[in-house]
Amino acid sequence: MKKLVAIMLAATMLVAMSVTAFAGNSTGGDAILTTSITPTYTVTIPANTTVAFNATKTDFGKIEVTASQIHPDKCIKVELTTDGELNNAIDNRKVIPYIIKDSNDMPFTYATYLTEGDKTDLFIHITTDDWNAAYAGDYSDTVTFTVSYENKN
Repeated sequence: MKKLVAIMLAATMLVAMSVTAFAGNSTGGDAILTTSITPTYTVTIPANTTVAFNATKTDFGKIEVTASQIHPDKCIKVELTTDGELNNAIDNRKVIPYIIKDSNDMPFTYATYLTEGDKTDLFIHITTDDWNAAYAGDYSDTVTFTVSYENKN
């Protein structure tokens, strides 16, 4: 009796494990593959720079996109903010005006970038007249770079 029950259970398990395949008129099917890439980018900005006395044009370095995987309808925007005056450390009313320009000699306020390798060379311009009018002392100013991810215009 135990043998008979064991055989019946084994047969039932075999039937339950079998997979039935039916032939039909199907000619194929579709498989959808997907992936997602999160936007990433790396932007380098100029480092601290010393302007030599009487230099009318000083290399300020460059803004450069060193890595970029962004959406096709987006861009990387870099804005530069400054008051355009080097301030005397003893008397902040004594200033040396300056302008930051790009390699086309145009004042730089912002630029948009799309791909790795996009860059803007920057230069600090101080006129001879402004150097001649400056008081002795140490001068400094802070230049702020703001990087954002925006829609293309």
